[in-house]
Amino acid sequence: MSPIIRVAACLLAVSTAAVAEQPPRPVRVETVVFRPMQDAITYAGTVQARVQASLGFRVAGKVTERMVDIGNHVACGQILATLDPADARLAVEADMQSARAAEAEAVNARAEYARYLRLGRGSPAYIASEFDKRQAALDGAEARLAQAQRQLALAHDQLDYTVLRADADGVITGLSLEPGQVVAAGQTVISLAHTAETEIVVDVPENRLPDIRAADGMVIRLWSEPDKEIKGRVREIGALADPVSRTFAVKVTVLGQANEAVGLGMTAAVRFSRAAGPSVALLPAAAVVSASGVPSVWVLDAPAHRAVAHPVQVASWLGDGEVAISGGVSDGSQVVTAGAALLDATMPVSAWAGAVR
Repeated sequence: MSPIIRVAACLLAVSTAAVAEQPPRPVRVETVVFRPMQDAITYAGTVQARVQASLGFRVAGKVTERMVDIGNHVACGQILATLDPADARLAVEADMQSARAAEAEAVNARAEYARYLRLGRGSPAYIASEFDKRQAALDGAEARLAQAQRQLALAHDQLDYTVLRADADGVITGLSLEPGQVVAAGQTVISLAHTAETEIVVDVPENRLPDIRAADGMVIRLWSEPDKEIKGRVREIGALADPVSRTFAVKVTVLGQANEAVGLGMTAAVRFSRAAGPSVALLPAAAVVSASGVPSVWVLDAPAHRAVAHPVQVASWLGDGEVAISGGVSDGSQVVTAGAALLDATMPVSAWAGAVR
């Protein structure tokens, strides 16, 4: 054996021994689970209240007090603002006096009618035309009393309308009044978003509307809590496209008790899905590498502390950093998902047992 071959053999033996002595490198793995393939699309949307109420006073007047600010949570019936009640109180007092006068007139008309009625038709003093006059006077007095009472009730309502109350539990989203301001009847002064039912509004292009209508699964994830899944259902698909973006507004109602955790104005991702096609396994796209020009994944052989490259069939590349695998690996296999491009068949590896960040 020549000296050069002897040196090369020694170097190879040393290199092999060094590789064998290397401790296994921890790699992040994911277990392969095959499920029926789902056709899914995800859209970003904004949390809104289903009911956005524009509140205003039912009478005109001068604002004397405002009890809320933007962002305040209010309960049904809570006082939000008040108007100067002086004119309304004067109207109540005037109508009260009118009602008393009408009542006194009605009492007198009843007494006159009763006295004439006691005469009887057989009395020489009974005159039919006079009886008709007394009866007409009584009917008129009763009508004027009823009118005065209705007018008094209306005046009380007008006085009550000087106080603006919340019509439901909600959040104040808009204010356009200040103390001292004079407002007109029906003018919008406060915007109230009802919190009883919230929904996610997403903009969907027209070519995706059939997929939205056919979706049988729906998951909502808030960007503030991406690991928490919230159930929802499509409540409404817009009938008209937005003139600028040419998209349709799709409103998804949040179901269950999740309404309490969903804040108005939050951003959410809504995933619409439906079963379509054979079973596939979803893996991070970084798990797939090219081995001799063939898409492959590294499958962990735990007893041997090695990773073995397996050619796989890619069903589709998904837009959210995932890939759908239709074959090439068995269900339950552990696939390397991080650093796969740096592995080789001789590198000792083991599954990472630390926390996943």
